[in-house]
Order: sequence, then structure tokens, then C-alpha cells
Amino acid sequence: MSSAHIVNGFHANPKPLNTEKQWILAVVGREILVPNGAEPGSTVLIDHEMADQLKFFCERRLLLGQWQGVDCQVWALSEDARAASDFSAMELRGLLAKSGDEEFTMVCRAVQLLDWQDKHQFCGSCGTQMDSSATEHAMRCEPCDINNYPRISPCIIVVVTRGDECLLARQPSWPDGMFSTLAGFIEAGESAEQALHREVFEEVGVQITNIRYLGSQSWPYPGQLMLGFIADAVTDEIVVDGVEISEAHWCRYDDLPHYVPPPTIMSGRLIKHFVDEAAARQ
Repeated sequence: MSSAHIVNGFHANPKPLNTEKQWILAVVGREILVPNGAEPGSTVLIDHEMADQLKFFCERRLLLGQWQGVDCQVWALSEDARAASDFSAMELRGLLAKSGDEEFTMVCRAVQLLDWQDKHQFCGSCGTQMDSSATEHAMRCEPCDINNYPRISPCIIVVVTRGDECLLARQPSWPDGMFSTLAGFIEAGESAEQALHREVFEEVGVQITNIRYLGSQSWPYPGQLMLGFIADAVTDEIVVDGVEISEAHWCRYDDLPHYVPPPTIMSGRLIKHFVDEAAARQ
């Protein structure tokens, strides 16, 4: 296995290596079953022996690839699996606090592949029921002689800065006191940079410049790829759109709202990057 194809110890490979050991990722709906009493930071994967008690609930199996050189499957379990006494269900967001970033990436892949298969059972051209490809992650339509591949939705997410302040906003549906960065989907035909200018101006009426890319993160709600940026404000008057954004403020790096996202997710990572840079300038 070429190290060039391994990212954070995970190789996204639809073909098994038939390793003696095997890892299982147990999924119920959009939650993960983890062993009771697992230590914080321990793996969310379970070995095949422990997973044996879940096999009666397994409705579908899908090879994800290899984790640390060992074959790794995702098992889609029925709702009855929640009654398994040795396991507890964990929501995806809670998983961020329990597992490492690389494991969260793998779990995102598992959930998105299962969701994609569920929603792409029939060919969009001829209506024929498709079959899962035996050689790659694709749903194949034989009459059309085409493979349909998983789709992701690229999004931009940005922390806009003004010296020692950054712009944080909240959506109407969020809990009281919760603020975060701005984000939005990239529209058809747009570049990421064009989407940044449009989304920021639409949501808060601010113009930006000096855009810098920081990183990306898979986000399975249901299948986004978050592209994280930092940008400088050209204008500073805030005019919220009143629809997606209900409130927005300029916040000093040392006086942020009480409830901002943790650095394990992209919005929190952007905020932490801004805070660290601002503090270093003092």
C-alpha cells in the first residue's frame, strides 16, 4: 500500500486486503454505536469479535477501506441494535469530543456513503434500479452503462477580521448565546472566492479582501465539504439579512461570546486561528 494514498492512517479503498484482523464501524441511523465504558479518546472502531453480537442487526455491510493497514467495514444496523446492552449510541457531533480528527473523517465517510446509497437506488436517467459496484464505491445502471458516484456539496466558511476583532453571527434557530462564523454553499458556476464575497455580503452586508485558505473538513449534514478561510473586512457596518442571520457583532479576540464552537470543528478552528494570531501581536 503506497503511503502516498494514506491520509491520517486511513486508506479509502473499495477493495479488501483480506487482513486477518478486521475493524467494524457500527452505525444506527446517523449515530454510532460505541462500547460502554470506552475511555475518552479511544477508537470508535470495534473488533470483529466484539461486533459478533451485533451481526444479527446488520442490514448492510460496506467496505470503507483500511484503517492503519487493517480492513475496515461499516455496518448499517437496524434500530433494534440500540437495545444491545454492551453499546451506547453516540451522535456525530458528540463524536468530535471522543475521537481524533482522522477518525471523525472516516466516520463522515461511512455515514455519507450509506446515506448516498439509500437515496440513489434508481437511475436518474431511465429509472432502473441500480446495483452497487463490486470494484468501487458507485451505483451502476446496466441499461445506461454508467456508474453514479457519491456527491458532496462544497461550502465556504469564513472568519472575517478587523484588526483585533472578528465578525461572529448567529442563526435564529441556534441556542441563546451561541455565535459562530459565516458559511454557505458554493453555487453552480461559482469559485470559492466568489462564494465568499457573495455570502458575506448577503448575510451581513460586509465587503471583504485578502482571502486566505486555512483548511477543509468533511461535514456529514448530510454531505458537505467545508472549505475554511480567513478574510479581512473592507467595510465594517453590519446589516444582517434577518433570515439566515438574526444577529452579528464585531468581537475582540479576548472578549468572545460565551458559546462559540470548539476547535475540533472548522468554525472553531477558524476562530482559534484568529485568536492565536491576534494574541501573538500583542
